[in-house]
Amino acid sequence: MPREVNNTQPYLDKAVKLVPTEIVGAYLVLVGVVGGSASTTAAPTDQLTKILVCVIFVVLLAAVPLYQIFVSKVTNKVQIVITTIAFALWVYNLGGPFSVLGIYEPKIAAALLTLWSFVIPLVVKPSTESS
Repeated sequence: MPREVNNTQPYLDKAVKLVPTEIVGAYLVLVGVVGGSASTTAAPTDQLTKILVCVIFVVLLAAVPLYQIFVSKVTNKVQIVITTIAFALWVYNLGGPFSVLGIYEPKIAAALLTLWSFVIPLVVKPSTESS
């Protein structure tokens, strides 16, 4: 499925295209492999796991725009930025490195992700560049 947002797509299609599901999935798998847990928002207890969870987040955060550009062929710069922010919000909602750093607040995470996912498809416009 092409990931670029266009004028003919309904709200729900835009909402799906603005969530980097492949990268979120990779995050969940990798954190599980290194001993972190996506099913709990508690921070890992050992130092190596804490470091690996943070490294995985940073690497995948940097990978989101690259994946959007080179794999999903998205050219809309706003969409790329929005999708990258969406990844960070999804990870924040899961705890991850934010729990490790002591800046995770579940109520704020849930509110941010819900509002972001609801509002952003309403405001993201298709790129005016020709593809």
